[in-house]
Amino acid sequence: MSDRRLIEDWLPIAEIGIEAIRERAPMTPFPAPNRLHVWWARKPLVASRAAVLGALLPANADREQFLRVLGIHGDPVTARRRIDVAKRSGEHLGLNPYGYKRAFSYSPTDADVEWIDNTGSFPGSPDEVRVLDSTAGGGSIPMETVRVGFQAFANDLNPVATLLLDATVNWPLTHGSRVEKAFAELTEEFAEHAENRYQEVFPPEPDDVRVVAYCWAHTVRCPYCYGLVPLGVNWRLAPDGTGVRLRPHLGDGPSSADRICEFEIVQSAAEQSGPTVRRGVGMCPYTDCGRVVDGDEIKQQAQDGAIGHQLYAVVYKKRIPRFLKSGKRGKDKWVRGYRAPRPSDDNGMEVAKRLEEKLPEWLALDIVPSERFPSDSNDDRPLQYGMPFWRDMFSPRQLLCHGTGAEVFREMLD
Repeated sequence: MSDRRLIEDWLPIAEIGIEAIRERAPMTPFPAPNRLHVWWARKPLVASRAAVLGALLPANADREQFLRVLGIHGDPVTARRRIDVAKRSGEHLGLNPYGYKRAFSYSPTDADVEWIDNTGSFPGSPDEVRVLDSTAGGGSIPMETVRVGFQAFANDLNPVATLLLDATVNWPLTHGSRVEKAFAELTEEFAEHAENRYQEVFPPEPDDVRVVAYCWAHTVRCPYCYGLVPLGVNWRLAPDGTGVRLRPHLGDGPSSADRICEFEIVQSAAEQSGPTVRRGVGMCPYTDCGRVVDGDEIKQQAQDGAIGHQLYAVVYKKRIPRFLKSGKRGKDKWVRGYRAPRPSDDNGMEVAKRLEEKLPEWLALDIVPSERFPSDSNDDRPLQYGMPFWRDMFSPRQLLCHGTGAEVFREMLD
């Protein structure tokens, strides 16, 4: 076996970099490990697979086949250039201008694994190859090692990481589809117990509509005109240009209590409103003011309990009936849509009332976090923004929903 490895002579850095960005693009499904648990410096799956394969395959390995096994089934560099040009010109290139699915979603086939085995020229059989990750963290490298057919040895000093490694790599390998079956049974039981407790937490919708997400912005009062300012870094909702335009109502002029923003769904980036907060500094959107809201002012309002939240968009799926050529009903299609909030969406008073009733019991039973945020933390932003307790990081609806979920799960454990 040659000592020279592929990673020493060549690695498609640009292609891998673009795919790593695609892997974490906002408003797209993230890889499963990302949803299992948030982890510091989680390595992109495509980069982890490239590092493992590049270190194992010889320098003369087929580079086109290497890209294929990584899941890069097109030319992401050229596609990225086209996207950059289209952004400047306002051209819409469709939902997937790359022309193929994101690389991380590609699972190597048996033929791919056979190519790796035959190309590797390993001393002994490929089954004897071991890949060691001594600081494995969230488990990206061990997971990709297993996906390309090798055995992984992984370690981490953090007990949370150790549990993540088990759940990400060991349990699927050891228990297979039984994990999925057990999970499905538990979620069904959980939904059965929890459904009634979530009544009226979310406003009712027609039978042919399912809400996917409620989009909220924190709010502060402009200290100059008293307008309610929804804080948003950007107002994009979807890659196709769908987003939000603010409609500030001036009310009876500066200092009037009815100065508030309404929202409109627009179909292009050019129609979307600009940011109302950037690097901790706010921008008043009211046309008769438009002044800068200093970061210290925002922090002071937060510490005084004056920061609020405002619903600015609802993401939903609507059922579209489908019929076969025979006239019989086929499988319905669910189409994603976006709408501005309606008055009926605001049930904040009901949520606050229910939370007030439940919170003393939940604090006593340790169902919601009662600990103070540590004063000696190297990141004191929660304290600066008026969140002395861990539970303060949740909105009232979030805290009510998470507390209800924890309560049901605790009962299931008992």
